[in-house]
Amino acid sequence: MGDIKGGRFCPQSIVRRKSLHWSANRLPSFSVNTNSSTTGAALVAVSALLFACKGTLIKYIYTLGASVTDLMVLRLWFSVPVYLWVAVRHWPRGEVRPARSEWLGVIVSGVCGYYVASYFDMMGLELISVGLERIILYTYPAFVVLFSAWLFKRALSPSLLFYIALSYVGLFLVFYADIRVQPQMSIGATIKGSLFVLVSALTFAIYVIGGERSMRVMSSAMFTAVAMLSAAAMMTAHYLALESPAQLRTLPASVYAWCVLLAIVFTVMPAFMLSAGIRRVGSAKAGGIGMVGPLATLLIAALVLDEQVTLMQIAGFMVVVVAIHRLHRA
Repeated sequence: MGDIKGGRFCPQSIVRRKSLHWSANRLPSFSVNTNSSTTGAALVAVSALLFACKGTLIKYIYTLGASVTDLMVLRLWFSVPVYLWVAVRHWPRGEVRPARSEWLGVIVSGVCGYYVASYFDMMGLELISVGLERIILYTYPAFVVLFSAWLFKRALSPSLLFYIALSYVGLFLVFYADIRVQPQMSIGATIKGSLFVLVSALTFAIYVIGGERSMRVMSSAMFTAVAMLSAAAMMTAHYLALESPAQLRTLPASVYAWCVLLAIVFTVMPAFMLSAGIRRVGSAKAGGIGMVGPLATLLIAALVLDEQVTLMQIAGFMVVVVAIHRLHRA
């Protein structure tokens, strides 16, 4: 997905190996450079707004005749030149180079975060509203905490368990409201779409945890570039195995134009802006600033796609936002 997703504490929040203190009760963060905090806050806010537009644009491209796999492969192909340039520019030089096992970890993380997560996210978007999709994705930090507790065998504090449970109470409110305002969609379809996006959030959490390990030995730019290139290779293999490349020639020119915009403006740019912003303000503050993302998604979807916004949706949204914000700080 990447794709991804504003308001999130990200793998770019990793510092040097010796300075990282991870536990299930505390999420890692950067020390803040006060001289660049204003720039960092602006970068995080703009990246969150760009990510917020992505789901709405994907929904629109679907109406032009593109399928999930068409859209995914075109978006990745159009972003590959940028990531190749970044990989060459940041390729490790000198004596200190990542081991083969560490490169394998980057590849696995990229496949999870930008291939599996994006694929399930886009399948979910075919069935549910953009607002519901974004708020489900926004709960992925809960999976990060749960997986980390399991991997590092750390007990979860009562406060963490409470905020995780609270985030899904809010999510249920948004889900229920979405069913009520979209009578044309069956409950079964909404449940199926929601589960697809939940799987996306889960696999993106795996990407975050894998990124934390990988970026102890390489730059965040290098990690992001190799992860995205790995996902592009996997998606290309997927497309060649299950689809006919000839069908890409049948798509209207407008699909290609919008996919270029989706790849560069709403995928590549916000990904690097978010990385740079987190380095300047820290992951905890970035998470707070990024809360504008899900709210912007609701408003944009209402204005562009005419999706209804109800008081129950807003209430559920606020519960999720507060819970995830407290999860960052617990």
